[in-house]
Amino acid sequence: MKTVIITAPMKPPHQVVPIQYPMDGNKAMEYQNPIRCPINGVLAKTMEKGELVKVIYILTTGENSLSIENMKNFKEELENINKEIGAVLSYDTINMDFIPTKQTYNKLITDLNEKIIENTKIYVDITYGHKPEILSLFCTLRFVEEFRDAVVDYIVYGKVEFNKETSKTENPMLYDITSLYYLFKLIGNIGNTDAKTASKTLNDFFAL
Repeated sequence: MKTVIITAPMKPPHQVVPIQYPMDGNKAMEYQNPIRCPINGVLAKTMEKGELVKVIYILTTGENSLSIENMKNFKEELENINKEIGAVLSYDTINMDFIPTKQTYNKLITDLNEKIIENTKIYVDITYGHKPEILSLFCTLRFVEEFRDAVVDYIVYGKVEFNKETSKTENPMLYDITSLYYLFKLIGNIGNTDAKTASKTLNDFFAL
C-alpha cells in the first residue's frame, strides 16, 4: 500500500499549468506527459493494479487560497492516469492555516500521524505549499517510520523557472530529494556519539 502526501498550491489554478518534468537522476521514474502535480508522474510509474493508494492533500486555508480548486485538478489528473493501471485510490485532506505558528505545525503533525496507516510506503510531493511546512513533514515521517512501520520511498520537488519577459515556464526538472530526509534522520540517530565519530558518519553518508 502507498500513502501519498501532497501539498496543494494556493495560487489560481490557471497558473498551475501542466508541465513535462524531466527527472534528475533516476530516468526510470521520468513521466513523458505534461502534469500539474509532479508526483502523479511517479505514481504513474509505480502504482499497480489492485494496489491500495491513499492520497492525502494538505490544503492551506485562507481568504485568497485556491488550494481546494487545485486539489480537484490534481485528483482528476491522477484518476485519468489510473484508468490504465487500476489501482484502488482513496482520498483524504488536512486543512492548515496560512500562519507559521507552533500551533499550526503541531496540528499538521498530529493530523498526518492519525491519517497515515501502518505498514505503508510513503510518497511526498513538496513542490507547492508554504516553506516551514517541510520541517513538520520531516518530523511526521520520522515518527511514522519509527512507530508505524512505514517506509519513506520518495520525496519529490518539481522545480520550474519563469521567463522574466514572457512569464512562461521553462527549465523544469523533477528532483528526488529523499536523501535529504534520510540525512535529517541520520543526524538524529548520531546524537549520542562523539563529534569525531559523528563527522565521519556524516562524511560517509555524503560519499554514497
